[in-house]
Amino acid sequence: MKILLFQKVHAIGVIFFLVCFSVLSAEKEPAEPSIKIPQSSIKHRFLLEDESRFQVVYVDQNDPSKTWAITFPGRYRDYQLIGGNKIILSTGEGYREYSMDTKQMTKEVKGFPGTRFARRRNNGTTVIGGDVKDGVEITELDSQDRILRKANFKCGSIRLGRFTPQGTLLFGSGDRLVEGTLDGRIVKDLKVEGCKNVYQALRRPDDHLLVATGYSSDLVELDAEGKVLKRFGGMSAPEARDLGYHFFSGFQVLKNGNIVVSNWSGHAPKDSEKGVQLVEFNPEGKLVWAWHDAQIAGSIHGVIILDDIDCSVLNDDISSVLGPVLK
Repeated sequence: MKILLFQKVHAIGVIFFLVCFSVLSAEKEPAEPSIKIPQSSIKHRFLLEDESRFQVVYVDQNDPSKTWAITFPGRYRDYQLIGGNKIILSTGEGYREYSMDTKQMTKEVKGFPGTRFARRRNNGTTVIGGDVKDGVEITELDSQDRILRKANFKCGSIRLGRFTPQGTLLFGSGDRLVEGTLDGRIVKDLKVEGCKNVYQALRRPDDHLLVATGYSSDLVELDAEGKVLKRFGGMSAPEARDLGYHFFSGFQVLKNGNIVVSNWSGHAPKDSEKGVQLVEFNPEGKLVWAWHDAQIAGSIHGVIILDDIDCSVLNDDISSVLGPVLK
């Protein structure tokens, strides 16, 4: 009788332990969020920088049958529409050019290890930048890819570089936003409040700065002195959990003032299952559109909205709004 009683008590104890262990395990390893895309009447055509699957993807929400992709041999970070229906993209050691008509590479430049970004200018030169042993190096190449000049900055790792109307270059280094010249002079060095990784920055016509903050998962608008005026998104936003905000990266300002931002969610090909890939905010900061399709694309860190863009000419976001560059 005592043995049977002991066995029952022991069995109840084991069951209790297993239940408690399961509850604690669930608390330590929460399930991946279920991505809940808000309804919107907005539809876009766009190019995605698919970092986790090594490709650029074209999507037309009005005609999904037109979707296509160009796959690359490795990861890349930056791209730009350079005219002739071609794109330039940075590689780990220079840049490549691809035709969006044939989906084939038309040019490759090597010899610049650590390259993170590449920008074609209206004078035909190409500016590439990246990490070197003692900081950041920016190189300007002529139309024949010969070195015109180099600039070195004593700062940490960078992501993207973007030109301003003043001809200077904006780039991030950790929680700092740096504005420098192609001669190596630092014009401005601002600490971005609440930012973990400055990914991309643009200057607006009113001299305000837009900054994607990486793991802080928001885009901030700063005044000329670096004071935060407005935040778009962020982990405290009501939609953050439902959309799986993780890392706000490349963004684009549209002609109507809306801002489309990439939400990168990891290096693995299936990491796009964890979070929304694109979000769009109106000038007041309200979420008006989002896109997520883990079948079509992996985790992305850049976007070009093509709705009213002429791909036959050079485009850049020097004025903050992506559009044709006048020569």
